[in-house]
Amino acid sequence: MRQSDIFTILVVATVGIVASFFLVKMILGDPNEKSVTFKKIEVVEAGLSTPDPEVFNSEAINPTVEVFVGDCVDRDQNGVLDEAELIACGRVDKTSDNGGGQ
Repeated sequence: MRQSDIFTILVVATVGIVASFFLVKMILGDPNEKSVTFKKIEVVEAGLSTPDPEVFNSEAINPTVEVFVGDCVDRDQNGVLDEAELIACGRVDKTSDNGGGQ
């Protein structure tokens, strides 16, 4: 390589470095001028509220999931065994009076 080729490579590299420095500084801005604001943290209360009984089943292993043991099947897939489903699996007697008025 000749001396002029080396000089040309150095000039092109220097111009590229300087141009990229100013381009990045123009895009990102001055980091000293940036400011960050934070939200004030609210106080967490020590007490616990009682969970909604429709969401949490206190008798289940996992209180958020209804668990059926035995031959009971949730036919309508709503997560709750209706009276008809309980009668079908033998947990409720058909002849028992449950306040239906009949």
